[in-house]
Amino acid sequence: MTGFKSKKTAALDEEGMYLVHQTEVKFGAAPDNYHTLKQPERSEWKCYLFGNTAKDNQGIVWIPIKGQEPNWFVRWMMKVCFACTWEKNNG
Repeated sequence: MTGFKSKKTAALDEEGMYLVHQTEVKFGAAPDNYHTLKQPERSEWKCYLFGNTAKDNQGIVWIPIKGQEPNWFVRWMMKVCFACTWEKNNG
């Protein structure tokens, strides 16, 4: 025995009834039991992948997370090997 109750036993209250968590419904707003996702801040760098350019913009564009941009050597190797174009947006 591990000392932990089974899920079925843990879901029962003192009277042997299953516990059901109910929340008050608020119209026009998300209930308190919903989780919200916070998206990370995006970098000012933009990568046009596999031959795509800012002028054409007909392909895949990747914007890394702020602080996780590749250094100059990685950007240069991506340009040489995969025809990727990096652009920094100042603004």
